[in-house]
Amino acid sequence: MKILSGRLGGRTIEQPPSRSTRPLSEKVRAALFDVVGDPEDLVVLDAYAGSGAAGLEALSRGALLVEAIEANARAARSLQANARALDVDAAHILHQQSVESWLASPQQQPPSPRYGLIIADPPYAQLKADVIGRLAVYLTDTGVLVLSHASRLAAPELPSANLIKTKAYGDTALSFYRRS
Repeated sequence: MKILSGRLGGRTIEQPPSRSTRPLSEKVRAALFDVVGDPEDLVVLDAYAGSGAAGLEALSRGALLVEAIEANARAARSLQANARALDVDAAHILHQQSVESWLASPQQQPPSPRYGLIIADPPYAQLKADVIGRLAVYLTDTGVLVLSHASRLAAPELPSANLIKTKAYGDTALSFYRRS
C-alpha cells in the first residue's frame, strides 16, 4: 500500500500481518481527501487506525499532528513501524486501546473540541453509532468526521453530528458528518 499524495507521496507502508484489519483502499483514501481537502495545519484523529494508512496520508498532506487509536497489538506495532519508517513518528501519537477505552479515559474528560478531521474506519460488524457519535464531540466547529462503512447499509444517525453526505465506492461508503 502506498501514500498517495503530499510530501510522502509514493512511499510504501506495510500492512499488519493479520486478517483482523481491513485497510481503506487507495481509491477510498483518495476519495476521502478529494471530498475533505488536504488537512493542512489540522489535528487529526484516526480511530480504528489499523496500519495507519489514513492518518499517515493526512500527515503527508500537511496535518500538524495525528492521534491514532488501535486496539489490535499486531496492527499497532505495524502502525508504529510505518510511522518510524516514514520519519513522522514525532507528529504521530498512538493510543493502543479500544476506541471505547480511549473515550472513557480520564485524559479525554471532559471532551474538548480539538480535531479538524476525524477518520473512523471500524470493522463493519462492530460499527456502533453511539460510539462514533461520542467521537463527534471532539470535532472543532469546522471539523468533519468521516465514517467508513459497508455501502449496502445506510449511513447511521449519530446523536451529536449531522450527516452532510454519503458517497459509495464499491463495497465501501464514506459518510461525512459535522458536529451538531
